[in-house]
Amino acid sequence: MFTKIAARILATVLPLVMAFNGLTFSVPFLGGKTEISYDFSNSEAGSAAGTVTVSSSVNGDYEIYWGTDAEEKLSVEVNGNKAYYSELCEMTVGSGSASAEIYEFTAIPEGAQTVLAFRNRVLMASADIPDEKLADNGGKTYSFGALSDLHFNRYNFSLSGDDAQLTFPNALTFLSAFDISLVGMSGDLSSNGERSAFEKFNSIASRYGFPVYTCTGNHDVSSYYELKNWQELINTGVYGENKRAGVVEVADNGMDFVYAPSEAKGDVFIFFSQYRWDYNKPTSRLVTDEQLDWLSAQLEKYKNETVFLFFHTFLANADGDPDMGEGNLKNNVGNSYDLVFTPGTADEARFRELMKEYKNVVFFNGHSHWAYDMQKFNPQMNITDYNGEYATMVHISSVSSPRRTTANSLATTEHAMRSSEGMLVTVYPEKIVFTACDFLSGELLAYATYVIEK
Repeated sequence: MFTKIAARILATVLPLVMAFNGLTFSVPFLGGKTEISYDFSNSEAGSAAGTVTVSSSVNGDYEIYWGTDAEEKLSVEVNGNKAYYSELCEMTVGSGSASAEIYEFTAIPEGAQTVLAFRNRVLMASADIPDEKLADNGGKTYSFGALSDLHFNRYNFSLSGDDAQLTFPNALTFLSAFDISLVGMSGDLSSNGERSAFEKFNSIASRYGFPVYTCTGNHDVSSYYELKNWQELINTGVYGENKRAGVVEVADNGMDFVYAPSEAKGDVFIFFSQYRWDYNKPTSRLVTDEQLDWLSAQLEKYKNETVFLFFHTFLANADGDPDMGEGNLKNNVGNSYDLVFTPGTADEARFRELMKEYKNVVFFNGHSHWAYDMQKFNPQMNITDYNGEYATMVHISSVSSPRRTTANSLATTEHAMRSSEGMLVTVYPEKIVFTACDFLSGELLAYATYVIEK
């Protein structure tokens, strides 16, 4: 009854103030007043960067959502069901108002027309998004999925005995509803490079009408790795004589390759594999000189196209800090992920220079498993280009076991079978939108939905 009364009150309220670079909307609520304001930091259509503020005489925790013009939470159709966008941000009003910063790359999704403030599931305030800020990306050119860190044979929190046997097909089925052209992965299919993991991967990936292509991760080239197993079971249609249309280059190492599907209209996908597990020593190496020669040649060849590069391990940030780069974080007590591409090693330095030189690259990596909501400890964790000095770098969370920590904890929790994350990437003529997904909850993660210019 309480919710119904609130809904009737809110349905009668009209916006009080509307401006191009910010908006304000007041709502009377049972004798109180709630106001939401959004100060956008730029004039770009579809960019959500800015500051959201809730002012209210009703203290408590508030959640901000994208909404429709009917003040309903934004959703899309997925396999006959509604997949809702998660909250954009959260805040606690304790002394009249609270604000949240919305990160630089964050996108306003297509279809969003309002901003909604909820408290205890009750809509407290709503405002229209200015027409000039609405997302209108035009018709999509194509789309693809981006996944990482399946780890067959590693996690067994489910009744199946191997979580990846559930999370992998669930993710592929979810993504298939968006008419994707392929799924690109940044590795770690296995626990220790064992053939049985590759067999499980092949069995599931072969059921779908699109290719699932990947590079190796550090676990894949571990104890039991054999190249013949990889070539037989992974990246079907790449290594044999009868190659899939669009496979335009395969390196001499029999692992790295370039895929250029016709629907991509010139865009290319490069899958670049590390050849061993080797971190945190001055002599550490993840890739060979020959691999880097090959990658350099491909990036030069496609320097005028959009290149989607999949490689497993992320870099330290532009200042050389391995804890606060894209793909990583550090909380208040120093908890971080310790297996970064070792700064200053010969291969890392050369790879880094390529990421500086070729800014047409979108570099996808996984490895750390950090869940997308962990960006609260590092705003650059999920996506960055370090103020335009580098290629765009994009973190892919884990399909099988996203990791989380808290501000003052030295512990990292594996969220196997409690969340399963990855990305839907939609390419438009002039923009690329990255929509993070939780495949177990069926949510699109508004706080980790990003946009860049193509």
